[in-house]
Amino acid sequence: MNRRRLVALAILAALVGGRHVGAEEGGDRATMARLEQRAKTFYELLERGDRERATAAFPDLAGDLTSFSQSLQTRLDRMRDEVMERDGDLEELYRSPRWRDPEVMSLVATYHLAWVRYQGAQLTGDAQKKRALLQKAVEGFSQFLLVNEVPEIYSESLYGRGLAFMDLGETGKAIEDLTAAAEEPRIGPKARVALEEARRRAAGGKQAPSGNEPEALIVRLGELLPRAGGGDNAAEKDATTLARGLAARGGPWPARVSSLVAEKLGSGTPASVHSSYGLFLLAQLAVDRNRCDETGPLADASTSVRDAGRARYRPEILYLDAGCRLNAGKARDAAERFASLLREFPEASRAREAAYYRFRALDVARASDAELTPAYEEALTSFLSAYPRADGAAEAHYLLAELRRSRNDCEHAAPEYAAVGAGPFAARARLGALECRVAVLTTKTAAPSSRSELVGGLRDLAHDVQDKDKGAAARAALLAALVAAGETPPDNAAIIDLTNGFEKRYPDAKEMHLRALELRLTARVGAGQLDEAGRDLDAYLAATPDDPERRKTLARLGRDLATRAERAGPTDGAPALALARRVYAAVVKEGGESRDRMMLADLDLRAGDAPAARRLYEEILAGDGDSVEAKRGAARAAAALGDRARALGYWRSILDASPPGGTAWYEARVAQVRLLADDGRDAEACELVRASRGRATSTGGDQLEAQLRALEPHVCH
Repeated sequence: MNRRRLVALAILAALVGGRHVGAEEGGDRATMARLEQRAKTFYELLERGDRERATAAFPDLAGDLTSFSQSLQTRLDRMRDEVMERDGDLEELYRSPRWRDPEVMSLVATYHLAWVRYQGAQLTGDAQKKRALLQKAVEGFSQFLLVNEVPEIYSESLYGRGLAFMDLGETGKAIEDLTAAAEEPRIGPKARVALEEARRRAAGGKQAPSGNEPEALIVRLGELLPRAGGGDNAAEKDATTLARGLAARGGPWPARVSSLVAEKLGSGTPASVHSSYGLFLLAQLAVDRNRCDETGPLADASTSVRDAGRARYRPEILYLDAGCRLNAGKARDAAERFASLLREFPEASRAREAAYYRFRALDVARASDAELTPAYEEALTSFLSAYPRADGAAEAHYLLAELRRSRNDCEHAAPEYAAVGAGPFAARARLGALECRVAVLTTKTAAPSSRSELVGGLRDLAHDVQDKDKGAAARAALLAALVAAGETPPDNAAIIDLTNGFEKRYPDAKEMHLRALELRLTARVGAGQLDEAGRDLDAYLAATPDDPERRKTLARLGRDLATRAERAGPTDGAPALALARRVYAAVVKEGGESRDRMMLADLDLRAGDAPAARRLYEEILAGDGDSVEAKRGAARAAAALGDRARALGYWRSILDASPPGGTAWYEARVAQVRLLADDGRDAEACELVRASRGRATSTGGDQLEAQLRALEPHVCH
């Protein structure tokens, strides 16, 4: 039995594999990869007819696949139970990567396990054990037959279950499955061979008539191949069906069939085959066995074959090889093969599929090679030009629009978005068109009504696709909040409405959570919702992102809160002042600059925490002894603590460093006079007042000199 691979599920696993994974999930993927490799080795042993080694490998492989599948199922059950216990949204869980990733791995393991058990049944001579393995294989295949979501897996599972039923003696069920499998293009030939055998057994014969024994059939194939290679269409059809059916028997048959094709249509090696049909048949047999490494040389060999079957079979060979390369992660090589097919055979039956998969392959390849972007754009436009109404056209329009928007070319992106129409790409196209409109907004040119209209459009989109595409809904909601934040003044009510509960509504959009939280926090500060802002601030400070803008955001919030506190006065401004201190404390803790420390010290002093303020001012002065602002703050903090001598010293230092008669000079003099008066040293204070008369050299100095004159009657008796 040749190796069965869960291609569609493997591709799905690869698509979700690009994102960051945790240790547990990464370990599961490594385990799955090892199990798949062991299964591959097991299948290859069977193909070579090495029953002894395959029999030895079977128990551990089946046991490890079973244990792995059960552990994943246990985790899935636990996740589902947790959601149900808190009355959560199961549909949301089922769409999330944390569910889908282990689910896909569980399906891959279950699929391999079904085939491994079926093959194990062929290896054992214990009738009871064989029957138990076949029954378990039936159960495994049946899991993939509830719905036809993945056609490749559905058809292979029909075929596998039909074989298992036939070996169990349940020929009625076997005929039903194999009849359905025979209608599937991918496995039709081998399923028809098995179906014929099931019908013969149902008619009362355990073994097939001698004319249909495998040995007789391979002789018949040897007779058909030269005629098929010569262009006999009927012989081609019969030979293809017979070759694939014989190879499907597994064991030594795949190798025997391939060798016979090379012998009859060449000189014994695949490279020597001089028939386009023969090279195609070898490529198809290689794909059936998942030996994709064999298709490349066959495609290369077909380049120089110029027979009557070239136009029919070389496109098929190129398509098989390109598909193999794409599934193997060689996207650039796959794109080149698809391009060769389109260049040589633009009217071939595979041309549309090749054009579609070419742009898909280039989209993957350009992620690691930006120089492929022009080829990607050309592939998209060529597909749309040749197949404007084909399946895949909506996707091509959307991808072309996204490419042009990425270059800030919204003028040419807009018609592509509009051409997407209904379907799976409709929501994303609608979002892309709105993102284009956001990109051209500027505070100078956009009227308030334009921004409000855009916010409304994004809000409507988020609502419309909430249950269909949560990723698009999250992006739309966040973008609407960003546009609202750009209004003058910001539309804080809209921002709060759009981001409130964002993290719970869109749990999988984790990369957007911090930005939504930041917008909501800023809006709540602006709206005066300080209790709610405090809770958001806790969440924001608890986050540990690698975001260089975080400190700037905190500093901006701190300034806004400090301004609000100052305007509200000592009593009403107390909540804002407390939040401002928390914000600046975080800024300083995260390595804030000197001005941030100064701001925190000022806020501490305003809040009455003179000791904390003094420590900060003195830390600043330790690094910058000439900072007048820090000296001024330190003087006030010292005075608040009753340390008049230290305060006078700071003011003396400011006075000495300031031009006489200026604002700073007079500010220091006024502070000195008040401190001396508070200390009962009126004579000294009076002397300073009289020595400062008429020395003002600035408007600020004039005003402060007036304050000094007002103090004179109190200190000069």
